[in-house]
Amino acid sequence: MTTMSTLGEVRPEHERGADLVLLHYLRSFRLPVPEVWSACTDRGQLSRWLGAVAGGGGTFTLAPLDGPATGPHALRIDHCAAPHELVFHLDGCLLELHLDQVGVLTNLELVRRHLCPADAPEIGPRWQYLLDRLTAYLAGQPLPSWSDYPALDGEYR
Repeated sequence: MTTMSTLGEVRPEHERGADLVLLHYLRSFRLPVPEVWSACTDRGQLSRWLGAVAGGGGTFTLAPLDGPATGPHALRIDHCAAPHELVFHLDGCLLELHLDQVGVLTNLELVRRHLCPADAPEIGPRWQYLLDRLTAYLAGQPLPSWSDYPALDGEYR
């Protein structure tokens, strides 16, 4: 892989019962919150590391640049408190993005909710891959390619 990768955690989804899990990821950047927020929400920046975004009014489509799932994907914003919190559905999957400044670091927390435990090994590496692409983009490094990530499925069991 071209960037340092941090695994996500599989955690029980307490408010939905013991039959579901969530994926929890944490990344830290030596950048101010507004810069990380812009990389995650600005169409021009998203097109450089994630893919093309079209639409408006809280309903969008995303055509990814690379990865396991070809697009376009439906994206709906449920809640936005810029530049700290974004809750959205991507193809019906609930995700939460939180940004907080701690000293000189911006901590990014991504949560993918309501997964069946058997699906975590397939879905976990996908979000790890996308966060690694964001990390590489923000660091001005080459973007990783998806081919490095499917072997990580065992880390999410």
